[in-house]
This record gives sequence, C-alpha cells and structure tokens, in this order.
Amino acid sequence: MKTALATIIASGLRKSFLLTMLASLAIPNGHNARAADAAGAPPGFVSLFNGKDLTGWSQRNGTATYRVEAGTIVGKTSDGSPNSFLCSNQLYGNFELKLEVKVDSRLNSGIQIRSQSVGDTPGGRVNGPQVEISTDGFAGYVYGEAAGGWMTPDSDRKAHQNFRENQWNTYHIVAFDDLIQVWLNGEQISNLRHEERFQSHSKGFIGLQVHGIGRGQGPYEVRWRNIQLRDLSEFKEVYNGKSLDGWKTTGNWLPQDDGSLLIHPREGEKGWKRYDDYIWLKRTYKNFVLDVEYVYPPGGNSGIFFRVGDLSDPVTSGIEAQILDSSQKKGAMGHHDHGGIIRTVGASENMSRLPHQWNRMVVTCVDSHLELELNGKQIIDMDLNEGAMKDRPLEGYVGLQDHGVPNNLKFRNIRIRELN
Repeated sequence: MKTALATIIASGLRKSFLLTMLASLAIPNGHNARAADAAGAPPGFVSLFNGKDLTGWSQRNGTATYRVEAGTIVGKTSDGSPNSFLCSNQLYGNFELKLEVKVDSRLNSGIQIRSQSVGDTPGGRVNGPQVEISTDGFAGYVYGEAAGGWMTPDSDRKAHQNFRENQWNTYHIVAFDDLIQVWLNGEQISNLRHEERFQSHSKGFIGLQVHGIGRGQGPYEVRWRNIQLRDLSEFKEVYNGKSLDGWKTTGNWLPQDDGSLLIHPREGEKGWKRYDDYIWLKRTYKNFVLDVEYVYPPGGNSGIFFRVGDLSDPVTSGIEAQILDSSQKKGAMGHHDHGGIIRTVGASENMSRLPHQWNRMVVTCVDSHLELELNGKQIIDMDLNEGAMKDRPLEGYVGLQDHGVPNNLKFRNIRIRELN
C-alpha cells in the first residue's frame, strides 16, 4: 500500500486515492457502500444509501412503507400499524453517523443505533438505543426502544428549539463504547454514557423508524437523505479519562471527574516554550487519524502537535494545528487562527464554537497528505511537501500544548487510528 500511495501522490491523484483508501477502511466485511466525498462529507465516510433503491436495507416490524423518491428515503405511515423500521443489513459497533431528516409535524420518528431484533428475524421486536426525531423539543435525546425507555436521564432532557419544523435537519451521531453523542443542526444535544445499554447493545443495525399511529390517523411521512457513516472500530482511546497512563509531562495536567483532562498551568508558568509542560504520548505515530475534543475559555490558546521529531523543540521539528478562541474572528482565517496549521495555512472557514462549548478536531495524516476537520467541516487539505512543513519528519510524537496561564483548557475523547 505504501508503494502504491507514493506512486499515486507523485502522479497528482493524492486526494482521490486518500478518500478511496479511507473509504475502504471505513466499512468492514466488504459492505457495498461508496465513498461519500461527492456529498461533501469528510474523508473516511461512506454512504449507506445509494440514492436509487433500498439495497443494503431491510424492513423489520410494522406495515409502514418505504420508497425512494428523488434521492430520498420516504417512510409513510400505515393505518393502525405499530412502529416500523428500515434497517441496515450491516451491523455497526463504534461509528460516526451523519444524515438529514424531515418529518411531518404530527409524526414522531427516530434513528435506531446498535439495535437488534428478537430472534434476529424480520418480525422480531426491534430493540436498542434510538436517537429521537420529534418536534416536541426533545429531538436528539436517546431513548431505549423496547429497552428500558429513556436513556437520557430526566434531569438532562431539557426542551430546546434546535429542531426545525417542516425543514431538513442534520443529525450527527457518534457511538464509541459506552458513549453516545448527538449533534442536531450543529448544536450538541447529547453526551451520554450508558454502560448498561452498551453491555446489552454494543453492536447492531442502523434503523429508520416510522412511528406507529392509531387507526384513522395520517398518513404522515418522514424523509431521510445523505446517510453517511465512518467506522470507528479501529480507533483506540489514548486517554483513559482517569490517569496519565501512556503520557509524559512535567506540566499540571489534571484528570477530571467527568473524564476530561484539564490543563491548569501553575502560578508563574507563562508562555509556550516550556516544552516539558506539554503532554506527549510516549510513542510515535506515522500515518494516522487523530480525533480530539476540547473546550477553551474566552481567548483560550493551545495546540495539537503531531509528527514531532524532537520533544525539546517541537515547534521546529513537528507540526501544530492551532487551538484558539477565534469565535469572534471576522474575515479570512490565518494560520494562527483556530484550525490553522502554524506557519503554513489557515482554515478555509471559521468553524470555532463559542467559549465553554466543546469543539472536535479530526486530523488525518497519510504520508505527505494532511487533512483537518473541525466541528464536522473539512477546513484543511494540503500536501506537506508544498510549504513550510516539507522538512518535517513523517513520523513523530503526538501531544497537546500547555500555553501557560491563563489558558485553562479541557480535553476529552482522545482517540487515534493508525493507518500504517
């Protein structure tokens, strides 16, 4: 693979090959899915719906109907039918799912994840976690369909107005071990850990629900499109949420009760040249996908370093993706703004969240090709051989920057997948 990649990079087809390679890694067992780059999804996603027919899907339960219309799956209620589900034939465990949905205002619906059916038969009762689709203010919370009721605690289910009635809505779901995260139209709704349901439903199908209705009601419809999935089964957590095992630092990095990692510089610790105070993974990485969440205070400043050859001087021997509160930035983004590659290139778009809101950065390195995704949007796509980073090593350490007081930031859900 390395020889083929080098040849294709040399021939100017670097990006298309990277997408093809990541797509082939994304879905196990030869699932018939296409690379989703044409639909605007980041690398590594594949489409679960071909836009033409229901290949790869099967109906379970109920008598609602499902059809394909103008590149959209349309589910239509059936008089007196119980809940119906259009389910993926493929099973998924750890994954990231993106889709769009529009639903009649009188209909409740949902997205089944890691779900099962009793007896593993089409008529067996579908059960498992369900991400809510509704217009009642509770869209995006997680329900246990035939599996105990609400998984999101009552205290966390607060009504909101993020679901757009009679419009297309974007769902972004990450399921990783016992964690289920949901963003609705770009706003995070759920950050749920549920060990019990993970133990009973660690893997299963994706299901598109048409909720049952009483006799004499409807018909109502729900529509889905741009259904894309990135497999996370090969990612490994490199921060365990409890200790600094696997890391090295002299800085004041403090594991928190919520599973995050706080950098709280000590009094007098200022500036960014205290490289021992950065926190480093103890081993090196070459080709990889790095997935990190973080939250900054107003004006917060940090960075994600990778391929660092010399820990005594990471600035000149490695690459830094900038973390900075650029939420009020107007105009073009520079290389020192959020998501930029320091001394190289700025983000194509300002995807910064407001202070105290969690951001998610995904960095993909394959030989000289670097792509960076911030909060669901690809903002960097570059060849490291064509700029200031051309002398950097192709393998090195990964770390997080301690920028000194008053830059208290939290990090969580730090995962990496090696592509070597």
